[in-house]
Amino acid sequence: MPRLFLHIRDGTVLVEDEEGGDFPNVEAACREAVLAAREILASKLVAGEEVDGQTFEITDENHVVRATFPLRDVLKLK
Repeated sequence: MPRLFLHIRDGTVLVEDEEGGDFPNVEAACREAVLAAREILASKLVAGEEVDGQTFEITDENHVVRATFPLRDVLKLK
């Protein structure tokens, strides 16, 4: 099972996931990142903080970016 890391990029700042997690594939890591993004955005909304600009970068053990998506993509807006 590959070890993948769910980093968050905010502009030029990268908040690194130091531990990572074992996922069966990149899609499973993306599903976990979606859940985390919802929690992060909910906290930011409650605190009155900006919810735009942060991006998840999912990397493998060799630091190769396997997937990215903006956190705001998990919001369901009409």
